[in-house]
Amino acid sequence: MRELALGARLTLAGGRAGLMRTAVTAVTIGLGVAVLLVAASLPAIHGDRQARDDARVGTVGAGPALLVAEVPTAFRTQEFNARLVEPSGPGAPLPPGLTRLPRPGEVVVSPALRDLLATTEGRRLVAPRIPGRVVGTISGDGLLGPSELGYYAGARGLGAEARRVIRFGDRGGTRALPPVLGLLTVLGLVAVLLPVAVLVGAAVRTGGEERDRRLAALRLVGADHAMTRRVAAGEALVAAGLGLVLGALLFLVARANAGRLTLWELSVFPADLRPSLPLAVLVAAGVPAAAVLVSLLALRRVVAEPLGVVRRAEDSRRRRLWWRLLLPAAGLLILATANAGSGELRVAAGTVALLIGVAALLPWVVERAVARLGGGAVAWQLAVRRLQLDPGGPARTVSGVAVAVAGAIALQMVLTGVQEDFKAETREDPSRATVHAVFDDASTTAAGERPTLAAAVAGERLAAAPGARTAVAIARYGHAESAVHVAPCAALRELIRVSRCADGDVFRSPRARPSVAESWPGARIVRTRSDPLGRSPGGIFATPRAARGVELGDGSVDVWVRVDPEDPDAVEHVRNAAATISPQARVRQLRRTRTDAEFDLLRRALLAGAAIAIGLIGCSLLLTVLDQQREQRRLLAVLVAFGTRTSTLAWSLLWQSAVPVALGLALAVSSGLALGALLQRLLDTPVHVGWADVAGMAAVGAAVVLAVTAGTLPLLWRTVRPDGLRWE
Repeated sequence: MRELALGARLTLAGGRAGLMRTAVTAVTIGLGVAVLLVAASLPAIHGDRQARDDARVGTVGAGPALLVAEVPTAFRTQEFNARLVEPSGPGAPLPPGLTRLPRPGEVVVSPALRDLLATTEGRRLVAPRIPGRVVGTISGDGLLGPSELGYYAGARGLGAEARRVIRFGDRGGTRALPPVLGLLTVLGLVAVLLPVAVLVGAAVRTGGEERDRRLAALRLVGADHAMTRRVAAGEALVAAGLGLVLGALLFLVARANAGRLTLWELSVFPADLRPSLPLAVLVAAGVPAAAVLVSLLALRRVVAEPLGVVRRAEDSRRRRLWWRLLLPAAGLLILATANAGSGELRVAAGTVALLIGVAALLPWVVERAVARLGGGAVAWQLAVRRLQLDPGGPARTVSGVAVAVAGAIALQMVLTGVQEDFKAETREDPSRATVHAVFDDASTTAAGERPTLAAAVAGERLAAAPGARTAVAIARYGHAESAVHVAPCAALRELIRVSRCADGDVFRSPRARPSVAESWPGARIVRTRSDPLGRSPGGIFATPRAARGVELGDGSVDVWVRVDPEDPDAVEHVRNAAATISPQARVRQLRRTRTDAEFDLLRRALLAGAAIAIGLIGCSLLLTVLDQQREQRRLLAVLVAFGTRTSTLAWSLLWQSAVPVALGLALAVSSGLALGALLQRLLDTPVHVGWADVAGMAAVGAAVVLAVTAGTLPLLWRTVRPDGLRWE
């Protein structure tokens, strides 16, 4: 304990340079701890989100009920959770998040929708479809996240489309992720968190040269090798302890501001960021233990003697390759022998082993590569010589980026490979119509119009919306082969194949029900075609004059609208125009495929996690490189004193970063491709490489390191001043 305490005292009593080094290490560890605590909160985030989702599910039955009509709508790519509500009598249940039911003409909105309506864009593109006056906001109990858009609007006279909800919060059973999504979740956590762990390990080794000199001084006053290692462990514990405290503070700051941050339409409430106790304990104990272990491993190649740190011959200091190949080989073997039923832990173990192998191989690759580099410009020679003297330092600096890029490439390959399994062909044809709007019988009755007349009105209004090009409206009575479709000839041609058509004509499909066909004896038999939704229409197709005076009963109106693809607001204007006709209008944009909601949520969550990890890596790299540059300040000042240009030094720093980055990215790309191919084989999907995605991931990694290098240039101008020659 005395020797551990001595290491702590040396760390804190080492002057400004020692404090700066400790601060850099602590900040880097703190950033990593903050991310780990966020990861430890994922069980709570998932559980709370699912509980709130379950609380909104309504049970249909007899008794006092709340009539609820869903209003499918969206803004841009974000769906609304919009509902019209009407109590059937006293005792109607209250949806979660509301303190009272809104009256007709009143709307209770989510906080995100309230903020959107306060913007110019919201007032122009969203406010026209809000069916009433905003009288309150939905509390967090009724929302999946703080960025969710939604409202509850009071209504009167809801029709048969409304559900009679007698209570909320009864889903009837727990939901489990499909095995593929569970495996993707594990892979995503490994790909996001492992680079953080690698970077924390590299941060612990910051300031290694100064530490070695301190250990040599301790040997001079009588310490043996075991004592110096315990002193080094004490130094690591101080930085790790400070990093834990700082990480907890950063986590609390992030937690307090979580509701204001939205990544890929994902957001969480501050109360959801609640680390699991076992995982939090694991972080609190594992980070210091890992810091000590890394420090001791760093000393295995250093012999601190009383007269200084022993420098061995070049050949004896060369890194060995055999043990560095064990981890990736083990990872490849585990994944190659695994199958879809092997379980997440085995796949995670193989992935971790392969990605850690990337970090272990990189120093050897850098050492061997820079040893063969020759002369060139002065900046190039300075960079190469520095890399030859200490290839491990720059390699450790970019190892986190290399692991992140390898994991991201593999994860992207897996997502690309399985996404087809989570896509459904809708049979919709966006080339024929961009938007589909449906007005039911309640909408047309409320407007005081028959569906046939309402179809003409709806078509005119939607066609007049800004950005709309054409609108085809058809009134429909009944279903399937007993349906009767009424519209002008131009609109009917969306459903039937006919060359001659005039107002007063009637047509029928070959499979029309006999009872319906007998009511229209003069109908000509025609071939039908699928509508833009991919549905096969049947029954009778009549022009307005032919249907005049015929009792058709209840009906609905279908409107297909084509918009200007160059106008980004055209679809929003169509939605607004439909809302002015009826607040119950069901409007959605046509798409050829639709992605499973859980898969889409997981994909967006992984992208958000990758963005956070890359941002953390960039910040940590900047701190580490700044500290390395501070250690070299005397060398740089001497070079300037002997006439070296500052621009030459700047270029040398760039080359000093660019060479390890290029080698690291080459290793990361090859490892990521191998890992992705194995995982695709494991999931029984064809091996597919999205080279554009691979290039993008590599470019992001290179951009992070180059941006960090550029961020160190202001310190370089200060470092090369004459006072940098001082030495105590």
